[in-house]
Amino acid sequence: MLEQFRISDFLEWHEAKTLLINKDFQRGSVWKPAAKIMLIDTILRDLPVPKIYIRSIIDRDTRKSKREIVDGQQRLRAIIDFAQDKITLSSRTKEYAGKKFSTLSDEDKDQFLQYPLSVDQLVNADDQKVLEIFARLNSYSVKLNDPELRHAEFQGDFKWSVHELANSLHNFWVDSGLFSPATMVRMSHTSLLAEMYGVVLNGIQDGGQPKVRALYRQYDKSDNFEREDVEGQIKRALDWISENILEDIEGTVLLRPAHFLMLFAAVTHCLDGIPKGALNDDEFDEHAKIGDANAIREALTELAATVELDEEPDERSDFWNASSSSLQRISSRRVRFPYFVEALSSEE
Repeated sequence: MLEQFRISDFLEWHEAKTLLINKDFQRGSVWKPAAKIMLIDTILRDLPVPKIYIRSIIDRDTRKSKREIVDGQQRLRAIIDFAQDKITLSSRTKEYAGKKFSTLSDEDKDQFLQYPLSVDQLVNADDQKVLEIFARLNSYSVKLNDPELRHAEFQGDFKWSVHELANSLHNFWVDSGLFSPATMVRMSHTSLLAEMYGVVLNGIQDGGQPKVRALYRQYDKSDNFEREDVEGQIKRALDWISENILEDIEGTVLLRPAHFLMLFAAVTHCLDGIPKGALNDDEFDEHAKIGDANAIREALTELAATVELDEEPDERSDFWNASSSSLQRISSRRVRFPYFVEALSSEE
C-alpha cells in the first residue's frame, strides 16, 4: 500500500516510540556525515528521495499501530538526527552552510517538516512475506555500475566536482556525440571526466575503472585538490576543442571516449601543461604549444583515418597498433599521446 507521510509524522511516531527499527532487516548506522548532509539538502530543496518500506503492525486489542522500518533506516536516522540538532550542514549545501534545524528560517523549517516521504506499507506482514517482497524487488533492480558505485561511496569535494562539472557539460557531451542522454543516466560521462581530472592532476597513467576508483579514493579527503584550478583547465581544453576542431572530427573515432581522452590530454598539455605521469622523457614534449589551426585539423583527420584502417599501414603503424589494443593501458597511451601532441603542434 503506497502512501505519503510528512516528516513531521515520522518525528511524532519517533517521539511516541511507535517507530521501530527492525534489526533483522537493517544494517547499523553506516552513512557518512556527508551523505546525511546531502539528504537534508535534497529535502530542503524539495527534490525527490527514494521511498521507504514500513511494516505496520496493528494490535487488535489496543487498536494501536507500530511501524517497523524495513528499508530506509539510514534516511530516517539522518532526518531524525537533523531534527534533533545533531547534524550541522556543511558548505556543500551552500546557503544552508553552518545551519542546524533550530537555526533555519521559519520557512525552511516548514519545508523540512512538511516534506512528504513516499511509503510502502506492509500491513501485518510476517517475516517470510517481507523477505519475499525484497527478493522480488532485487530481482527487478538493475545492478549499480562502477560510476554509480563510486558516486554512492565517496562524498568528498573531488566526487562532487566531477559530478557537478559532468552535468554542467551536458550539451557538450550530446553535441559531440560522446554520450547520449540514456548513457548519462547511468553516469558513464563521469568516468571519462574523472579520467580527465586524473590527466590534469597526475599526467598520463594506466587507466580502467579500478584506476578511476583509486583516483577518487586518493583525492576524497585530500587537501591537495585545487578544485577551481582543475575545473578551469578542463573547461579551457573543452572550450578550445569546441571552438576549433569539434566540427572537423565529428563522426570520427576521435569522438569515442578512449580516443577523446588522449586528444583532451594533448590539448590540455599544449594549453596549460600537465605532469609527465608514467611517460618517458622521449614520449613527453614539455615545450609543446598549439600550432596552426588548419594544420591541426588536417593532422587530426589523418590520425582518425589511420585508426579506421582495416590493415596495418606503412606509416604510423605503431599508432595504428596502439589504437587497436587495450586503449586504457599505459602501453597504448604512451604511444598515442605523443601523436596527438605532434598533431596539435603542427605548423603550415
